[in-house]
Amino acid sequence: MTGRTVFVAAVLAVMVLAGCASQQAQPEPRAEWVPIKISAKGAGAPPATAVNQAQARLMAERAAKVDALRNLLEQAYGVTISSHTTVKDFITQNDTIRARVEAFVRGARVVDTRYLNDGSAEVDVELTLGYEFRRIFP
Repeated sequence: MTGRTVFVAAVLAVMVLAGCASQQAQPEPRAEWVPIKISAKGAGAPPATAVNQAQARLMAERAAKVDALRNLLEQAYGVTISSHTTVKDFITQNDTIRARVEAFVRGARVVDTRYLNDGSAEVDVELTLGYEFRRIFP
């Protein structure tokens, strides 16, 4: 074998071994890892700028659904809380608290939608978390 052939063979061997080493073993499902159903409720109010009653109702329903999905994600992934407080002469000048959820949801379904007398809407959503979700948090 020539020097070049040996070099190419060595490089290929390193690449193959590195590819095998970089694959992480996925945890095997455990008996207690059964699908979990989580549910959440959201509420939405109609905007004052709605053109008519139908638009107000649809916008309230959409706001309620978005609120319900946010509540669902808070249960599944948690919430990031950040705060900033300014104090001067032992008196709080400014206190800011922000809650943030950054994720996406797939497979949530609307279980129930209720329209209240004041024009607001409430939506119940549900999501089943299976084994794939558990693999994210080993």
